[in-house]
Amino acid sequence: MFECDNISKDIRVLFMTSFMKKYGYFIASAALLLIFIVFTILVKTVDVHYYYNNTYVGFYSINYKFGEFVTNFGKYEVMGKFSDIILYLSFGYILILLVFAIIELVKTKSFKKLNINYYVALGGYVLTAILYLVFEVVKVNYSPDSLADKLKPSYPSSHVFIGCMFYLINTFTAMKLLKPEKDWIKPIVYLATGIICILLVFTRALSAKHWLTDLIASIILVSATYTLFIGVSKKLAPEEPKIIESKE
Repeated sequence: MFECDNISKDIRVLFMTSFMKKYGYFIASAALLLIFIVFTILVKTVDVHYYYNNTYVGFYSINYKFGEFVTNFGKYEVMGKFSDIILYLSFGYILILLVFAIIELVKTKSFKKLNINYYVALGGYVLTAILYLVFEVVKVNYSPDSLADKLKPSYPSSHVFIGCMFYLINTFTAMKLLKPEKDWIKPIVYLATGIICILLVFTRALSAKHWLTDLIASIILVSATYTLFIGVSKKLAPEEPKIIESKE
């Protein structure tokens, strides 16, 4: 009886492990997307106050205090320029991958033989662009520094969303393509990428161009989209298991 229970338990564990290995990233992405949707609804309904030129802001008390902090900090023009530079560098990162893709294409002389990771990365770029365009049409918040005759959508922060997505996609793709032999290289590269993304969020937060809720939404959306990208990448371009050579 106990043996049957143990076998049944082992089967359930194996099933759940296999299920989460296959669909874990997709489930996590869906959960994060749901959080983003709920947060967006709250932004449109909780503590909503009139701000400027027929615009309204949710979580007004928190956003207003955040705006005061940024204003008192000053240096928002400098912070804005820094955030621009960090964003533009992410496009340069894409160009580097593009150069490698062109070199491989010249060698193989076939789009079919081109490493699938390039196509997965391209899909990530396209998805990022589509989501950016969606929120250019679906306007949730407007930038605190909008002019009376030109309201600028600010939710979520396009700098944070696009920049972080490009850095993360490019780093993930580069690591799969280069397959560094040293185990410590990947963590260092991912850590550096994470620091760059944090700097982008930090400088954009102090640029006086966004409400705090814009930045929070960007981080959630990046998490959901990047998790989906990883799931698709692992599904379409699974990594080969690392072979440990015997020292006998």
